[in-house]
Amino acid sequence: MALAYVLVALSLLSLAAANSPGFGGWQTGRATHYGTDAWSIHKGSCGYGWLDKNVATGWDVGAISDKAGDFAGSCGKCKEVKCKPMGFADGYGQWLDRNNVCYNDYSSVVIMVTDTCPCVYPDNYASNKRWCCGDMYHIDLSVWAYEKLAGKQWGVIGVAWRDVPCWYRPKNKARVPWWTKPTPKPWWEKAPSGWSKNMDKRLSGPKYQNGWGWGKK
Repeated sequence: MALAYVLVALSLLSLAAANSPGFGGWQTGRATHYGTDAWSIHKGSCGYGWLDKNVATGWDVGAISDKAGDFAGSCGKCKEVKCKPMGFADGYGQWLDRNNVCYNDYSSVVIMVTDTCPCVYPDNYASNKRWCCGDMYHIDLSVWAYEKLAGKQWGVIGVAWRDVPCWYRPKNKARVPWWTKPTPKPWWEKAPSGWSKNMDKRLSGPKYQNGWGWGKK
């Protein structure tokens, strides 16, 4: 009888966690990466400016398509992302097999939306049309988030994702594997003169002030 009570209690706790404010259901998408080329994570369309590596989700950030159903008001929201073994097409209909590229499919990373992946972007027309025009849910992850899920050489991977509060930290936190080195900060990018982590604009954002805050990474 005691065992039955325990099982019921565990079921209720699981149900409560699943229905907690800020947590969404798992969905499928794909993800590319950016952040070590001209597309700096510190120049995101959300206007946060320089991002401190030890504040909020650090450099684990991303951009979502302006064609996504949840794009409006997405700045400052957070998503939990896992690599998902799967095949999928790009915006031009080319099929890509990514069934065997994930480090694993159970660890995850939490990223904050700090930028946009616009469908119409003349300076990078071919690539943006390939990924950001709404044929499939797409997240452009910072390279520092992406490399915790799969090797950068793959360029794009299938993912499972869900909305989470920004304070949330997964039980199985994804990390860069021991056999590879984390991507260094681009040598040409430097924090503004006199910068301190307390100047990170994410700390004064509405998600922080409304109880979605995070403290230190």
